[in-house]
Amino acid sequence: MKMKKLNIAMALALASAGAQAGGPLYIHEPTMQPYKWDTSKGDIPVYTDGGPMTPIADGGEAQAFTVNYDGNVFLTIEQANAVTAKAIAEWTNVETSTLSMTIQGTIEEQTGIADVNETNVGEIYGKENGYGFWVNYDTDGQILEQYFGVPKNQVLGIAFPEWADEETGEITEATALMNGWFVDISDTEGEKVAGVFTHEFGHAMNMSHSQANGHFSYMAAAYRPYYDGVPGCDTATLFNGAQRPSEDTIETMFPFINVRGEAGRQQSTISVRDDIVNISDLYPTDAYKSEYGSITGKLYLKDGVSEYSGINMVARNIDNPMYDVITQQSGNMTQGMVGPDGTFTINGLQPGARYVLYTDTIKAGGYPTAPTAIVSQAEYWNAGESANPGEDRACNFTPITVQAGETKQTDMYFNGYMDGIQYTPLVQAFVTDLAKNGKKALGTVGNGIPFVYDSVQKSFALHPNTDVRSNGGRMNKNATKAAITADLDGNGIKEPAMWDLVSNKLKPMQDLNGNSCGGSGTAGKQSAAVWDMDDSGEVMVGLGYKDMDGDGNCQRAGAGEMVPVKWDKHGNVEELPYDLPGFVQWVRADRISGDGSVITGSSAWNQVAWVNGEFRDINREFGAQNGTAMNHDGSIVALDTASGVKLWNPKTDEVKEIGGLTWCEDLDYNNFFYGNLCTNPQFGPEYIQNALGPIPVMPTDMNDDGSVIVGRAGSFFTGFVGAVYLEGIGWINTRDFFKKQGVVEASQFPIDNPLSLSANGSEMMGNLAGATITFDIDMDTAFVCKDGRDREVSFPKQLIAEVKGGAEFGRCAHLND
Repeated sequence: MKMKKLNIAMALALASAGAQAGGPLYIHEPTMQPYKWDTSKGDIPVYTDGGPMTPIADGGEAQAFTVNYDGNVFLTIEQANAVTAKAIAEWTNVETSTLSMTIQGTIEEQTGIADVNETNVGEIYGKENGYGFWVNYDTDGQILEQYFGVPKNQVLGIAFPEWADEETGEITEATALMNGWFVDISDTEGEKVAGVFTHEFGHAMNMSHSQANGHFSYMAAAYRPYYDGVPGCDTATLFNGAQRPSEDTIETMFPFINVRGEAGRQQSTISVRDDIVNISDLYPTDAYKSEYGSITGKLYLKDGVSEYSGINMVARNIDNPMYDVITQQSGNMTQGMVGPDGTFTINGLQPGARYVLYTDTIKAGGYPTAPTAIVSQAEYWNAGESANPGEDRACNFTPITVQAGETKQTDMYFNGYMDGIQYTPLVQAFVTDLAKNGKKALGTVGNGIPFVYDSVQKSFALHPNTDVRSNGGRMNKNATKAAITADLDGNGIKEPAMWDLVSNKLKPMQDLNGNSCGGSGTAGKQSAAVWDMDDSGEVMVGLGYKDMDGDGNCQRAGAGEMVPVKWDKHGNVEELPYDLPGFVQWVRADRISGDGSVITGSSAWNQVAWVNGEFRDINREFGAQNGTAMNHDGSIVALDTASGVKLWNPKTDEVKEIGGLTWCEDLDYNNFFYGNLCTNPQFGPEYIQNALGPIPVMPTDMNDDGSVIVGRAGSFFTGFVGAVYLEGIGWINTRDFFKKQGVVEASQFPIDNPLSLSANGSEMMGNLAGATITFDIDMDTAFVCKDGRDREVSFPKQLIAEVKGGAEFGRCAHLND
């Protein structure tokens, strides 16, 4: 018999954070089946811990599970054993499970240890102690802190199968550690902490967490609503904190337990089908196999071939939605060991009952099977299930009814068109620039490691010197050069550098202080910051630091130590002139036109520009608050102003106003005192639009001829939304832009921060404000609806011409989305 000690690290991860959709905690790799207890051997013996002898309030002493603030016994070991007995009875009494446990003695009787504590706990976890389930009472939380290394105020308990026969996959020993320190002072009978016992003992039987209803009670809020179905569908009930279900609907194996309220009491009982089915899947009776139905299938990406792991698959009884609900995670029987696996099986369905099946994300935690994001939209299964968003609408569902012993196939596909705009997420990657050829992008992953992303091959290339850390950078038009800042000599100060993307070599560029000092910020200390480069890669602009007073500090406000600079192709640096009134804290150059003729920049209060070397204060002249988007020859610069976006021609000084987004249509206006003014009857959309005018948009980039402009609008209070301007058509927010094109992949995460456009406007990069995720958006073709029929046209020129000619923007099936 070959014994294996199972991984404590996984148990710790699950204890400290985490939910996962139902299924096993550990998989026996040789058979790819869950580890299980052999229930044919009879009851699993349970051995309970003792506790320190502690005074009780009315005199005498007793063994303590936990103590009061005054040091007296609060809950005794006798009471803890009663809670343990109730918890094992809850699992034992599940009629469709063969699992049976009984308390058969104490740890002291088996090992001689009267009280397991931080001084002797290694005798329990460090070796095999014999067949059975060992329940340890951590009176003061010191085992958690000194042995497991986790704070006692963050973990309610830890339990897991500890030893198994590796030849058969049979669990032979399991442990549970119950944190007595965390018991609430009002829980004088241990009824609220009882939920923790039942929950942890489920782990010891090799059950993982699950998410069926618990998030409605524990996590839903006004700013984070959840639904017992697909969001936005009439069939789904909203839970927003004010509206929440009864506590007895919370599944025992949900990862959160409130030991200070009724929820903890209710989670001590096994009453939700999700728990009943998950224990029965591991230890099924013959009746369970024959008297209930099942659904099984695979979850695919929109290509219909690639499988997708990590999504919560939920079967909910239409007529009993809160108690008869069962979840399984796609791929939870392989846990990532065999690559992407979309397989799911949901057993225990009541014969003749009507269920809806839908996709959902795991809301919190760490898992054996890594949770993943929905790369399309949450949706119901229906009899016409397909990937076509025009036909397979997210709210369309077909009730699933199975008979006893019947298994029904229910494959699901993420919706998404294979033609038109394609929307690819780059997870854990932050792109800072898209080359104007539209083929490659530059950005950072991890702790600032620079990469180049090939949008044609969908591949990443990291800089070979992994010691290089950067805050991003910019590329030339054909992606042969990039300018970044990195600490090349290891002195703790980042310096500007030219990255030859062909040879993968880095060449330092000059700064104004000999790399001897620098300014500090979110990117760390740097002697200069490169903000942009022209199409040829021979001229770069940015911010330089100087030590004007010799104090070793290069960042003193108002001392001329932070100045705009320009580099030539050899890396030589020169200061750009500026003439601003009053106190000048800093000035930087942050954008340059493709031909190098126009540079725009900013200071703490002014937006500025240099046109063929001549300095312009465009804040004073045009009210510009931002001016980072311009076309190739600098003849169009998009200025963000209080009255909307203005297009400025620096060569003729002509200005054209193109407005912005519309309040209450593209974005709500939230006020600290009055809430959403768009829905407040004292104000309303018309008042807001007349009083405030268009929503200011901060342009971030445009294509070479200026026919497409992208930007961002909003604030912390209103939220953010991305914006796209099409010449002759106007502004549209990115949410509606993608909806009308049928890009359902953007329904979960519509970019609110478009970053870059290619020269012809057919490729875009963007991300979500505050998130480390970027989206690669291929817009070579898009759709218009004309005479009730879809027409796929090139973007942007042909699409703009078609809309000007009377066609509607978007696919016909999605015009009203």
